[in-house]
Amino acid sequence: MKRIFALITFLILFSGLLTGTVAAQETAPLPIVQAVLFYSPTCPHCHEVMTNVLPPLATRYGDQLQILGIDISNPSGNTIYQNTIEAFQIADGRRGVPTLIVGQTILVGSDEIPAQLPGLIEAGLAAGGVGWPAVPGLKEAVPDLPPSADLALAAESGPDTAVEDNTTANATQTGTLSLEEIETNGAAASGRAAPADPVGLAVGWVVFLGMLASLVYGLWRSIKTSDTIPERLADPEARLITGPAVPILVVAGLVIALYLTYVEVNQVTAVCGPIGECNLVQSSQYAEIVGIPVAILGVVNYLTLGLIWLFQKPLNAKYHNLGVLGMLVLTLLGTLFSIYLTLLELLVIDAVCAWCLTSAIVTTSLFIIVVHTLTKRPSSIQPGLSAGV
Repeated sequence: MKRIFALITFLILFSGLLTGTVAAQETAPLPIVQAVLFYSPTCPHCHEVMTNVLPPLATRYGDQLQILGIDISNPSGNTIYQNTIEAFQIADGRRGVPTLIVGQTILVGSDEIPAQLPGLIEAGLAAGGVGWPAVPGLKEAVPDLPPSADLALAAESGPDTAVEDNTTANATQTGTLSLEEIETNGAAASGRAAPADPVGLAVGWVVFLGMLASLVYGLWRSIKTSDTIPERLADPEARLITGPAVPILVVAGLVIALYLTYVEVNQVTAVCGPIGECNLVQSSQYAEIVGIPVAILGVVNYLTLGLIWLFQKPLNAKYHNLGVLGMLVLTLLGTLFSIYLTLLELLVIDAVCAWCLTSAIVTTSLFIIVVHTLTKRPSSIQPGLSAGV
């Protein structure tokens, strides 16, 4: 009888312990991974990440994954992004969108994010959750931001990411949230205006003004020597563009265009110079024309110029100066297009690309060489020498 009583008592206690364990498991909050995604609605790589990479992850993890999307094309979002660059000390070569921050890990581009984000989510959930990254001004810009999944981290991060002391951090919103409209001005939220790139923008304006001056010079030179241009076109030697300047410039421009094509086609982060934000420029909608990367157009342009220069003598003789006139048209169109792109960088994108500015200088220099050759007066040519530059 005592054994039966003891067995019944054990079963009751075991049942209560099991019930309490199950109840505790049901009420315990699930771990959550929270991240911030900086993007631009005109960025093709951002579109790839936000339409093909994040939705499957949101479906898979549900309430356990929160991603706040910050649009850098609006002033508040751009201010937060610029302040984040300084706070996380993001290197020049890794500045651009899409940029996703999970904890202290920074992922840039449509290659890194799909390759590494799933592993970071799994590791974060296994560790008990990852709270919002310490992005300056995030809490002020988004007052209804869900509580951080890591309260200790939030408290250590200061007022920018600190949240109220809640015992649970259940997700109130899932998937990709959007910071399209923020009533609080971003600069006021962070306490200062967004840092710009004054050196890069200043260099961009110098290059732009130089291209305009080159166009004016070419027009003035053509008008001034218009009476001698037909004579030079009739001279087989005078109309040849000789010297090492043209091939050197064409090769330099081709190398730049091929590198930017590699960056665009493979969707990798470009190595930027000491000035400018080339990844911001490359990730903008203006990096493509009807779906074709601008860099590919540059490759075609430089290859065509190089071929025309190599075969300019037979082209001039057989096709009525097609060689020299073809180079003039290509360099003129290239200069005009470079002016257009540089204006977009300065006035619309608000960032310059050092690679793009260098290519613009190369194209404009080629234009000046061609114009100078065509407009040089016959009297300035020494006997026995070709009319090179």
